[in-house]
Amino acid sequence: MRSSISPTHLIALAAVARSGSLTGAADLLGKTQPAISAQIRELADAVGAPLFIRHRYGVRLTREAETLLSYAE
Repeated sequence: MRSSISPTHLIALAAVARSGSLTGAADLLGKTQPAISAQIRELADAVGAPLFIRHRYGVRLTREAETLLSYAE
């Protein structure tokens, strides 16, 4: 059973998209990086698809994350 999507998940997604990294999102939201990672992991589980592609300098949104971002904003 997949979990549901909460506003907290969407806020975390928007912060990661805005900052380009999980650490940057944590700084923006005043949370720890593990807390943001957990929110993103739960959101990815709810959606059933990865939301980011990690690269050397941060993360890039997948197509699924781009779709969710419009709702998050």
